Amino acid sequence: MCGIFGIIKNDCDIDIQKNLKTIKHRGPDDEGIYQNKNIVLGFRRLSIIDLSVNGHQPIGNEDSTIWIVCNGEIYNFQEIKKELLSKHKFRSNTDIEVLLHGYEEWGIDGLLKKINGMFAFCLYDSIKQVSYLVRDRIGKKPLYYYQNEKYLAFSSETKSFFKLDDFKFDLDKKALDLFMGFSYLPDNNKTIIKDVYKVAPGYYLKISDGLKIEKVQYWNLPQTENKATFDSAKNEIESLLIDSVSKRLVADVSVGILLSGGLDSSLITAMASKYSRNKIKTISISFENSCIDEREYARVVAKHCQTDHLELNLSIKDTYDVFKKNIWIYDDLSTVDGGLFSEFLLAQKVRETGVKVVLVGEGADEIFGGYTWFQFSQFPFNLLPNFAKVMGYYYAIMRKMPSIGLLKYSWILYQKLKETPGNFFKKIQQYEIKYSLPNHYCMKVDKGTSAASIEARAPFMDYRVVQLASQLDKRFFLKNNFWQPNKSNEKYILREIAKKYLPTEIFTRKKKGGMLPTYDILNTGLKIDQDLILNNIFLTDFFGKKYLAELIKQEPQNKFLKWQREWVLWKCLVFALWFDYYEKYAKN
Repeated sequence: MCGIFGIIKNDCDIDIQKNLKTIKHRGPDDEGIYQNKNIVLGFRRLSIIDLSVNGHQPIGNEDSTIWIVCNGEIYNFQEIKKELLSKHKFRSNTDIEVLLHGYEEWGIDGLLKKINGMFAFCLYDSIKQVSYLVRDRIGKKPLYYYQNEKYLAFSSETKSFFKLDDFKFDLDKKALDLFMGFSYLPDNNKTIIKDVYKVAPGYYLKISDGLKIEKVQYWNLPQTENKATFDSAKNEIESLLIDSVSKRLVADVSVGILLSGGLDSSLITAMASKYSRNKIKTISISFENSCIDEREYARVVAKHCQTDHLELNLSIKDTYDVFKKNIWIYDDLSTVDGGLFSEFLLAQKVRETGVKVVLVGEGADEIFGGYTWFQFSQFPFNLLPNFAKVMGYYYAIMRKMPSIGLLKYSWILYQKLKETPGNFFKKIQQYEIKYSLPNHYCMKVDKGTSAASIEARAPFMDYRVVQLASQLDKRFFLKNNFWQPNKSNEKYILREIAKKYLPTEIFTRKKKGGMLPTYDILNTGLKIDQDLILNNIFLTDFFGKKYLAELIKQEPQNKFLKWQREWVLWKCLVFALWFDYYEKYAKN
């Protein structure tokens, strides 16, 4: 986990020290800059592989004609390095140097076909006078850019652009409307900040003379069906997961696994324990005042797998003040999920133990059909017209049924789902992978852990696992052909794999929600900062000031209405705090 910032320019003089300072938390161990008249590359390092000075970035090739800065990890770098050693001279044992020599050997497209990892990098070729901004296939690492007539700036976080002299903070009205209508921003190119864009997952930007941008898609989910039998598919996924976990345990620092006691993190723990030569360290964290405490299940898994288990308890005084103070971690605000804040809190606690890298279970639900809304592909919901099913799906992911905008946003969702061929399960699965993972869960994990200088690795999001799962029949994921709300019907193939590794009480468990006591934070926030909500022009334009005032004042007894109220006001509170912070930040 590191931070990158740079300027691809038309011969303009820019000092990037103040920009790099904004992402120091992503890389507190070292700073590096490479500069010539065409480009400035900046780097903040969190030392994970090759802790020596040889791991310093930016890093150049043998004759210093090609340079790179990269945030992330290349998990198969050792295999690639073996292919390159006969022709290229390596100066370090880092994973990132293989990108340089791989580019020399195979070009950008050939290189990207070979590497497996989470990454966002800028590669500069001084001979061809071309730069590449590249983001990994799933979108695990963020990569933003801002362009004017003089230069193109890129960064791991949007806040770096605020320190550019000619940057003006404003909101993109169309992106904001989409953000308000969904639980996260389902757009792989835009942010809600005007003129700040994302490199989409599975894409790279080729930037040539005159700052001309060519967008190139180098990877996409396969659209062909895999005809494998259930047993052969199960064996292949198991094999891929074992390899994925093993690769993500490689580091020159202490590695741990965040163990909740749920199916996903427990399976990762079991595989790591079985196939690693070293004793695995597991960490479980509970929040004081949370309605969910899964420590007993984590203990069962830790004992079963004989891990070095550590339990941490988070007891935070003035939780709302801590939340408000750290609203900056929401960055581009692609998601308002309270889980981002809890990721930050637990990462801080983990860092205190000396662990620098953690494996996490994120991604399994989206990839293997782990959410209840996948049941819209089952009986009796499959009898509904497609648009009715989309409306149900929209309600499920939004957790509310707004009286205004339901048809509008359901139609937007309907159009996105139409992009994917196949049955309704496949449509939801690919939508979750293409939009929910990069804009919601990946950002929650990346920004939450990076803010505490921790690197998080997600074995389920190995692109090989994602590719295979996206090609399999829905029967491999949902055990029955009809909805059974009280049974563990979802992630069937994953549960069958887990039978080999885990106790029955673990692999049959239903999914639980997040542990953060958001209700307490929200109630305190509404008392202290309701004026930030009621005086925010963007919120009042969208919802109406009268509606918001009544929503804040009245707390319904009906659980259904109470649930909706809390969700809407949580989103409004996070947005109001975020806007207030960054509006002031832009002026400093």
